Amino acid sequence: MAEDTEAVRRKIVTMHEKLGELTHYEILGVKANLDQTLLDAEVAKRFRELAKEWHVDRFSGYDIGADKQKVQEIFARINTAKQVLGDPDKRAMYDMELAGENVDIGSILTAESAFRRGQTMLDSGSYKGAHEQFKIACEENPDDQEYFAHFLYTEFLLLPKKKDGSPEDRSRGKEIYDELDKLVAQLPDRDWLLCFLGVVAKSLGKHREAYALFMEALQHNPKNVIAKRQERLMKMRREQKKGFFASLKEKLGLGG
Repeated sequence: MAEDTEAVRRKIVTMHEKLGELTHYEILGVKANLDQTLLDAEVAKRFRELAKEWHVDRFSGYDIGADKQKVQEIFARINTAKQVLGDPDKRAMYDMELAGENVDIGSILTAESAFRRGQTMLDSGSYKGAHEQFKIACEENPDDQEYFAHFLYTEFLLLPKKKDGSPEDRSRGKEIYDELDKLVAQLPDRDWLLCFLGVVAKSLGKHREAYALFMEALQHNPKNVIAKRQERLMKMRREQKKGFFASLKEKLGLGG
C-alpha cells in the first residue's frame, strides 16, 4: 500500500504542476474546433470521467496528506473548464483570450445589447433601426460573423428596389450576395443565414438557388418562419406559371 500511495501522490503532484500550462480544452481532453452542440456532449462525457478520477473522495483510501489540497485544486480547475466551455458566451471570450486578442468586456456587452435590439427591430420590420444597431454591434465587436451577416442583410433590405423586387444598385446587391455566400461557407449550419442568402438570391433573380437555400434552411430548422413562407410563395409562383402556360397552350391549340 505504501508504494501505491506514493505512486498516487506522484500522479497528483504531476497533474497539479501542469494546471498552469493546460488550456480548458486540454484539461478536459476535448477538441477546440467542435461546434457547441458536439462540444457540450463531449464536455459532459469527459467531466463525468474526470470527476471519477479526481474527486477528493476517490483518494479517501490513501494517506495523501497535504496533497489533498492539490486534488481539490485539480478538481476545481476541471469544474471551471466545464463551466466555461459549456457556456457559449464564456467559451467565445475564452477563445479570444487564447488567440491573444484584447478582450474588452464593455465592448462585448455593448455589442451584444445592440445586436439583440437589432434582432427585435428586424423581426418587427424596422430595417433602418435594425441596420443601425447591427452597425454598432459590428463596430464594438468587428470579428463576430453573425453581427456582420445581419449588418449586410439589413443593408440589402434597405437598398431601393425596382417593381420586380430587384435592387436598383445591382452591383451592390451582388457584392452583398458574395459576402453572405462566403459567410455561409464558414457557417453552413445556420438556417437564418441560409435564409438571408436565399432572400438576396431571389431578389437578384436566382430563383432556383434561392429555393434550394430555403429548403436547406428548413432541413436545419423545420420551424424557420422565413424559409417556410418563402418556400410556399415560390411554389405558388411555380404553379401560377404552369397554369399560365397550360392556358396559353390550350388557346393556341397545342394541348395534348
